[in-house]
Amino acid sequence: MDNDIIIKSKKWWQNKTLRMIQTCLRETDMLDIKADSYVDELKKFKADVVMINTSGIIASYDTKLPYHFQSPYLKGDSLKDIVAACHNANIKVIGRMDFTKVRKPIYDKNPEWAYISPKGKTINCNGDTHVCFNSKYQQEYAFEIIKETIRELDIDGIYLNMGGYMSGMDYANGWQGICQCEGCRQRFMEMYGMELPKNPDNKDEAYQKYALFQERTLREYHSRMMDSIGAVKPDIFIDKQNFMRIEANTSFNEMMPNWQYNASALAKTAVGSGMADVIDIASVDFIDTPYRHVAVSPYQQELRLSQSLANGGSIDYFVIGRLDTHADKSGHEPVKRIYQYHAQNEEEYRNLVSTADIALIQINAPLQLLRKKSEYRGWYNFLVENHFVFDSLIVKSTESLQLNKYKVIILPDIKYISEEFATQIDAFVKEGGTVISVGSTGLYDRSEELLDKPIIKSLGIKKIDRICSDMRSSYIKIADRDKYPRLTNTELVYVRGSYIYVDYEKDVEMHLNLIEPHMYAPPERAYYKTVSDYPGFTVNAYGKGRGVYIPWEPGKEFSENGFLNLTNFIADFLETELEIKPIGGELSPMVEVTVMEKKDQSAIYVHLINSSGYTGNSYFAPITMHDIEIEVSYGGFPESVTSLVTGKNCSYEVNNGYVTVKIGQLGLFEAIKILPESAS
Repeated sequence: MDNDIIIKSKKWWQNKTLRMIQTCLRETDMLDIKADSYVDELKKFKADVVMINTSGIIASYDTKLPYHFQSPYLKGDSLKDIVAACHNANIKVIGRMDFTKVRKPIYDKNPEWAYISPKGKTINCNGDTHVCFNSKYQQEYAFEIIKETIRELDIDGIYLNMGGYMSGMDYANGWQGICQCEGCRQRFMEMYGMELPKNPDNKDEAYQKYALFQERTLREYHSRMMDSIGAVKPDIFIDKQNFMRIEANTSFNEMMPNWQYNASALAKTAVGSGMADVIDIASVDFIDTPYRHVAVSPYQQELRLSQSLANGGSIDYFVIGRLDTHADKSGHEPVKRIYQYHAQNEEEYRNLVSTADIALIQINAPLQLLRKKSEYRGWYNFLVENHFVFDSLIVKSTESLQLNKYKVIILPDIKYISEEFATQIDAFVKEGGTVISVGSTGLYDRSEELLDKPIIKSLGIKKIDRICSDMRSSYIKIADRDKYPRLTNTELVYVRGSYIYVDYEKDVEMHLNLIEPHMYAPPERAYYKTVSDYPGFTVNAYGKGRGVYIPWEPGKEFSENGFLNLTNFIADFLETELEIKPIGGELSPMVEVTVMEKKDQSAIYVHLINSSGYTGNSYFAPITMHDIEIEVSYGGFPESVTSLVTGKNCSYEVNNGYVTVKIGQLGLFEAIKILPESAS
């Protein structure tokens, strides 16, 4: 097969934001599928990329490989004809492949390929047996399937569903544990001379090595894949190499309300972290895996897609089955509106970069689990709802970072950080930056043991005394309320959860005072008698910068309960105490603002996303807002200020390095283009 003719292509995805639709075709969808009808539906959405099931669990084309299970439902137009019809309509095609399972007849002939749970069990999903990442099937045979698919169908890209170490995920019963198959055992023993761990345990040396094992084997796998596929079709669009596809979804297993900023955070973080050339945020149509044929609110779809665009991501609509026969089409028209808007303004979304000088950082965190990190989620809410322009980053603890574009870095309760990363943070502060360290950041080692003092030196902490995990009835007392104009009618901020008692260096400035737990019942005895000297936050001068420490968990509490007492405090803390300026103007907290610019600085783009339709745990049509003003830092005088949504010029004023734009009304979203004089 390697002697076949090489198919020539080019990097068609460079400097693009995509309009993708993923029709995750069921095998029965191929019974009467028509290529022309399939493409006509895509054209109604103005889609320029489509993802179609091609290979892996089931071959949706005529395969010649003996261990590639042939679909018995290929009665309609062939997949080859469908791909050709897409190409004729200038729609690129990405082949969706899944190598985590094989049909039972194939497993019966190759039982050594199976994933084995710590209990010694395989996983069978409706006749499909889960196979291990380190099996011969995934490590060798899958490559032959990929190459055949490319040659037979002339696809433009490859997406590997549930790739890597996902074989232990049982659709019905969740994660089943670390694979114990012979392939994994041998490979781990060869690399580290140890037996495989059976359970996650950060204190276990074998488990620590297993994390490195996964990283190393995945890196080797993707390198081999690039070489193998490159020999067939150079510059093909490859999952996790050229593009990162991330799902904005819902699940009944989530023990929290739907987070309205989920798509925003996924796009902002993946783009800011530079995870791939193209960041693709897939708005999942269905409400959960067992309910694939009922859609989420159409307004939730619109909100996700607009958040992705505003934060530098591509847009993607993920449905089960075909568009023409889909059982719930409630999301189609709203999705079309966003896609048609982007098609009209596609050039505006090329080569955009964030202008943010604030970074909200997580370390070694799985992107999809960010919404479950309460302190992070609370700070994301603080920043969005008070209109601070910021980036969100996931970094490796040993990664060398380019931090000089930022003025402020926020570390939201990241318990373990490496010496390398702490050194970078301290260097950032020494050169004039501000770090805001929250809660238990840097207080623990890799084995989750409490350190004597934080690893970040710029905070000015000598020693950790103790951590109180139950601060019920505690408050932070504000003496100088002039610095907290949003709290003019209260002198208290409530504290719940943990407080970290530490000894500070003598020159550390201590601000505000902790009122420690005291009587709160019965009502006749609900009062405190003393105010301690323990601070609400501290500031330490370090080189040219400052290390700021908040020894409690405002983000966690706000993300879980949402009381304005906390967000008003943090907004004043950032704006007045630390002099970090947000976007100005007359804006509701329900409006998310992003500011991006062309890489060549030829234009600035301000997006406003209206999430007022989110209430309780439901998504309704957003309330139209009127007579909005937004004030953006801007040097010079614009040539023009234009709405990309309406195509009309906006009224604006320029004063003291700021441009104030007036917007008559805001529906779901607005995009304002500011064109400098020199750009015309």
